[in-house]
Amino acid sequence: MKVFLGIDWGGTYIKAGIVTSTGKILKKIVYSSSRLREQKAFIGEIKKLKDTFKEYDIKAIGVGAPGIIDVERGSIYYLPNIPGWKNFPLKTILTKKLKIPVFIDNDANIFALAEVRRGAGRGKSRAIFLTLGTGLGGAVIFDGKILEGRTSASELGHVVIDSNGKHCGCGGYGCIETFTGSNHLLERYRQLKKIKTAPKEVKEIFDKAKTKEKEALIVWKEFSTYLGKFLAGMVNIFNPQIIILGGGVSGAFSLFRPLLWRALKEQAMWPQLAGLKLVKAKLEDAGIIGAALLAKEKLEADSRGIKRG
Repeated sequence: MKVFLGIDWGGTYIKAGIVTSTGKILKKIVYSSSRLREQKAFIGEIKKLKDTFKEYDIKAIGVGAPGIIDVERGSIYYLPNIPGWKNFPLKTILTKKLKIPVFIDNDANIFALAEVRRGAGRGKSRAIFLTLGTGLGGAVIFDGKILEGRTSASELGHVVIDSNGKHCGCGGYGCIETFTGSNHLLERYRQLKKIKTAPKEVKEIFDKAKTKEKEALIVWKEFSTYLGKFLAGMVNIFNPQIIILGGGVSGAFSLFRPLLWRALKEQAMWPQLAGLKLVKAKLEDAGIIGAALLAKEKLEADSRGIKRG
């Protein structure tokens, strides 16, 4: 049986698993990534990880990294939340150490790949995937493939919707993620309630909205309006068949979906909306599955002599 090792590398956890060519996880490991922020420690742990799964005939390894990747070379341009990795040739080093093909991509891209191949977007050739959390990660699937250029990332979260808006972590001002990120939602709720301390979790605002609390409802209405206008622009550009929303903030999907759909319809060109679906992500371990499927598909492309990208 052909199997692949999928690694979902997050700022808090590393999740890894042995995955079949059909996307089924046979074995999974989850552990803290906080002690693996340095290059040497991370590479050493990946080598141990491969040894942990030595009973399997692993054909290739896929890694979803939380940053911008040079997709041709498999090197890291930089990781916004993990210092010390600028211009790091991760693929070259891991391939040499592990003696097995290794493929690297942005984490949002591998989540999108998993959802389109095995999850909520299965069977769709054009999709937009967003991770709604502290920021807004994004990926586009077009003609069944991850849409990427020299770099891995479709940085949808850094599309500017208000040039007079707040300063963003990317260096710009008024990016969509400054209006939809969890920190913004918590702070906006604190302002509306006129309280000293914001809630710790977005779920608290979701729960308050379910009780019809005015301030909580305002937060979700504003969130939906901004996100809807943004997505209308994405729909007009990419004409997706489906929009898939994942990440922690998507836990409130049942509440904000009607508001979001209304805002999207008001702004998007109506022919682009025909047949469009707006859904919540389905897979629990999309990062692991997507990384493994990335390895599978890139390895197959290499064997056919197809240029990756």
